[in-house]
Amino acid sequence: MKLVIQIPCFNEAETLPAVLADLPREVPGFDAVEVLVIDDGSRDGTAEVARTHGADHVVRHHGNRGLAAAFLTGLETALSLGADVIVNTDGDHQYPGEAIPDLVRPIVRGDAELVLGDRRPAMDSRTPKLKKLLYRVGRVGVRMVTGMDVNDAPSGFRAMSRRFATHIYLTNPFSYTMETLFQAAASRARVYEIPIRANNKTRPSRLFRGIGEYVRRSGATLLRGFALHSPLRAFTWLSVPFLGAGAALILRFVVFFVLEPERSGHIQSLIAATVCVLLGGLALVFGALGDLIRTNRLLLEDIRVRVRRLELGERPSSERLVAPASTTITTGGDAAPDERTPEA
Repeated sequence: MKLVIQIPCFNEAETLPAVLADLPREVPGFDAVEVLVIDDGSRDGTAEVARTHGADHVVRHHGNRGLAAAFLTGLETALSLGADVIVNTDGDHQYPGEAIPDLVRPIVRGDAELVLGDRRPAMDSRTPKLKKLLYRVGRVGVRMVTGMDVNDAPSGFRAMSRRFATHIYLTNPFSYTMETLFQAAASRARVYEIPIRANNKTRPSRLFRGIGEYVRRSGATLLRGFALHSPLRAFTWLSVPFLGAGAALILRFVVFFVLEPERSGHIQSLIAATVCVLLGGLALVFGALGDLIRTNRLLLEDIRVRVRRLELGERPSSERLVAPASTTITTGGDAAPDERTPEA
């Protein structure tokens, strides 16, 4: 079995050496452990640092395409390398490399397809009280939307089986953490969490400028994922307030009409009730249409997975998408030209 540890990076030349030095090169249950660095358009020589400090494979984006795109590029590359299990970690040395054997163990045993590293932020003394509160609220939100009780949904330290990684697709450019959980819930994949001790922060987050932006973007991702993966349920919940208000207003009109038939001047209640019922009915129609579209999307996803498997299976064993560490490979139409350095 082969384990590929992927590291999406953007201007991580300063911290990447420590990350690479901390990664295990032998993990129980695996015959080979390889390290893949995805340079997402860095301008500080991250790719060169990765090659110098022992990365087996380096993939470069021509420009900065975002964390989700770098994560997906890493999955595609790792699958092409023949990875049986893929571990994702960050280039800022937030996650401990020594925890990787524990992270992959449930997958090796066949007990899980996705394993998350739980930093236990609600119990970490280094976490500010406001962030602890937000983590608790986010945990409740994720449980309500996905049905999974996950302690640390934003954790980027995670291991995936080959089968689960093959099914992953991303539509959100901001991050991959929430969307992969939606897909795990939709496919009923077995998800584990293991407690880890996160390293001290080496720099501020580059994904958001503050707590407010993080809450806004994470909330939007949660709502969008809910509507995408469970449209009928999402729009049904949306229709409930309108239908409830419409029913209450109709009841109000009827009561006044019965009690004071000669003074049934509460026509405004009937008009407002009609508007509310129409809005609630439209929400239900949108939910039904979304559910039909979701069915079509699932069929397309199945086709995409089958095509991906055919591509991976038909690739000759001598052909490699990613060259040795001395070579930088580009991806997609917006990638930079290949840069090759001679062997020593």
